[in-house]
Amino acid sequence: MKKVLVVGGTGFVGGALVPELIKRGFSTTLLVRNLEKAKSRFSGCDFILGDPMKSGSWQAEVSNFDVVINLVGQNIFGKWTESYKKLILESRVKSTENIVKSLKKNAFLINASAIGYYGDKGDQSVDEDSQPGNDFLAKVCIEWEKQAQNAKKYGVKVAITRFGIVLGKGGMLAKVLPVFKWGLGGTLGDGRQWFSWIHISDLVNGLIFLIERDLEGVFNFTSPQPVTNKEFTKALAKVLKRPAFFRVPMFALKLFLGELADSITASIKAHPRRLIQNDFKFLYPEIKGALESLVK
Repeated sequence: MKKVLVVGGTGFVGGALVPELIKRGFSTTLLVRNLEKAKSRFSGCDFILGDPMKSGSWQAEVSNFDVVINLVGQNIFGKWTESYKKLILESRVKSTENIVKSLKKNAFLINASAIGYYGDKGDQSVDEDSQPGNDFLAKVCIEWEKQAQNAKKYGVKVAITRFGIVLGKGGMLAKVLPVFKWGLGGTLGDGRQWFSWIHISDLVNGLIFLIERDLEGVFNFTSPQPVTNKEFTKALAKVLKRPAFFRVPMFALKLFLGELADSITASIKAHPRRLIQNDFKFLYPEIKGALESLVK
């Protein structure tokens, strides 16, 4: 059985991925900064103490693993001061650089990225071969992926996984559910922007699918059925049996969120072409079923 190291495994995605890796019999280890906290949360796996942002003794142990899944990255939902933007970038780029330096030849690096790579594309559909955008998050993803692809120089196999908005019991959905339950939900801006999403179960299964099939290259981790922000709002309100009449205008979003407002209302209609070509089966391809599984 392949030995798997998860970096950034205590976050939202890692919290769902690690138990599933253990359940399926993978020898699983987490690189963590807080050992006691990690041990209280996970069982059935091993731990390495270290900070991926900094060089250290942990790097010598990385060469013992067949597969390394890198999920490290500062949350983008914060006030985008210049120092916070620097942290968003460096948390991804520096950690990936340190991991790549430590991998053994023939290892398999699965590196997270995001569909923010494409930038705002309006109604245009994008797949893994589409050109990147030029806004801040697109530039972050470009640098992030560039560091991961450097591993190929050392004989390492690389898969880049561009995540859409992950729907699960946590993350973005946890932030908006209370508002919708109070009947105060609504669209962002005009609501026509495309919202490319993926159910947490499909994301976890997709990552394990790459390991089991040994699949390299770039993969969009999004549902094959993206929706508009207005359609998402309507579906969530219907599942919760609550009204959703409100609309948050762009000027208000920019007032409170600044530059981040443009990113969270960007229209990205991403298609998971390469997952589908490799016969990956989505458990939750459509938004209504996905939301029903999570909020009931």
